[in-house]
Amino acid sequence: MKKEEIRILLNDEMKQRFDDITLSRVLGANKQIDLIIEMIVSILDDTTLSKEEMISNIKSVAYFFQETRGQNSRAIYNAIALFLSNLDEVSEYSVVIEKMKNGIQSYHEKSLNDTKKIVEFATSICENLHKIMIFDYSSTVNEFVKGLKHEMTIYIPESRALNGGKPFVKDAVGGNHKVRFIPDTTIFHFLKECDAAFMGAETIYPDGTVFNTIGSDLVAVSCKYQGVPFYALTPLMKIDVRPVYGHIRLSPMSYDFKSRLASDWDEELSDKINFEGIKLISVKPELITAIICEEGIIPPASLFEIAMNYNRKLENNLCQEK
Repeated sequence: MKKEEIRILLNDEMKQRFDDITLSRVLGANKQIDLIIEMIVSILDDTTLSKEEMISNIKSVAYFFQETRGQNSRAIYNAIALFLSNLDEVSEYSVVIEKMKNGIQSYHEKSLNDTKKIVEFATSICENLHKIMIFDYSSTVNEFVKGLKHEMTIYIPESRALNGGKPFVKDAVGGNHKVRFIPDTTIFHFLKECDAAFMGAETIYPDGTVFNTIGSDLVAVSCKYQGVPFYALTPLMKIDVRPVYGHIRLSPMSYDFKSRLASDWDEELSDKINFEGIKLISVKPELITAIICEEGIIPPASLFEIAMNYNRKLENNLCQEK
């Protein structure tokens, strides 16, 4: 189904959630999963729908996000698969709703627990650090900032492509840290003053490749050149094992930057310009010091077995819940 056909299935409030994702107004896979959950719950709570209509609407919304955002963010794809595994077309109406809501609650609890572990590992790295850089919004990295044990100087590049720097500012300031908000063109210069840099991830591959927002590769190369450790914080839910079996790796993910770059331009001029670009890229494992997940601080070269074991457990859970 097309975007407009999916959107019309939602109430007015949930249409705003839908737009938050499709228009990239809300960033970060975890936050977008939360929005998708809200949409699913709103359908579950709609007493005007028959059981068949409820199931059809949930599947339509779920499949839409699996085939769009889920293709570049494996966490979104995997989370939706877990939710759908509780969608029993045979059970009573009330049983289906209960199973769906219990599955969502279980997902929330595990996600919170995984994030807590990631934050503990990441903050342990910072015990003797004083200046760090964080790049492009990630809810996991934001939780890490909130969990820092002592006052630090935090460099936040503007990440203009998707405005992914600004959302970090509130919690960084709230933690009584010294915040330096800098143009993303000055990343290389200010990394010289940093003890380490941190980013999130949209998707990770078993070989340690991280797929993340455009600009992450610039931070990675700058860190490598200057000997600054560079860490990726991510739950293993974001593992994508398909490349192991010959699947073509994710595309760069195209994006029209006109609204970001030329909102105040004269339309007569902007209409003549091509603003097409990409918003997600891959960062090679040799540019990453370690991937920090719920299993620990893992060098990229050591991730493969952990990733495959995790994926087997995930697939087993899906089979059992079906």
